[in-house]
Amino acid sequence: MGEKLTIWRTEKPYTKSRLINELKKAGLKEGDTIIFHASMSQAGWICGGAITVIDALQSVVTKNGTIVMPAQTGGLTDPENWENPPVPKAWWEEIRATMPIFDKERTPSYKMGVIAETFRALPDVCRSNHPFYSFTAWGKKAEEILQDHSLEHGFGENSPLGKLYQIKDSQIVLFGVDNDSNTSLHLAEERSTKVKNKLGKAALLKDGKRVIQTFEEKEYNSELFLKIGETFEQEKGNHKKEIALAPSKIFNLKEIIDFAENYLNTNET
Repeated sequence: MGEKLTIWRTEKPYTKSRLINELKKAGLKEGDTIIFHASMSQAGWICGGAITVIDALQSVVTKNGTIVMPAQTGGLTDPENWENPPVPKAWWEEIRATMPIFDKERTPSYKMGVIAETFRALPDVCRSNHPFYSFTAWGKKAEEILQDHSLEHGFGENSPLGKLYQIKDSQIVLFGVDNDSNTSLHLAEERSTKVKNKLGKAALLKDGKRVIQTFEEKEYNSELFLKIGETFEQEKGNHKKEIALAPSKIFNLKEIIDFAENYLNTNET
């Protein structure tokens, strides 16, 4: 959505104070633990852009709560699996040999959006250590959520998603996006008996040397996530919100993960 259209459809600029009111109206409060997925382009005109959204979130949740965002780096994955677009097979070995090694302090996120990337770069935000599936966090439980992120099954029990699942009343906030952007649903894939395992490859530094590490994970696929979300809301009630004109949704993380796991186990996937 172009900025001219964004301004045209916005009655008043969304300042930090107005965003705080919008977030509170949607149900967020001090002490909440949330994972936040966002698309700025779906919101009205926000004075200051991404950093204003983050400032407003932090003001509402406060350091008594915790904000988590995805910081994934799909551009570092094995080129054999690239589809949008694929690269010639003749390039694969050279890419594997020269791809930059993931550095949680320096490596930018990939296609996560301007809010998530701005959040990642803030000095008081921490990041988990996974070459593909890292998360960032700020607040009371940030270290607890991010620590010991396992290479294998990077969206599984020993990931930030698994930690969020264990924290009572963790919430998923979708700001201007729908469940096809709901990374948390990959935890349901990890827990499903129907989703198969596969082997992944990552370039890592070990004892100062570059190595290609093979590891196990699930065959992650978000194609069913919209259908899972629609079915969940048909059975559990409408979760639609509007935050700064952006169509949004807020879910209890444990509730929708349990639902999605059962859905994957009882439907053709």
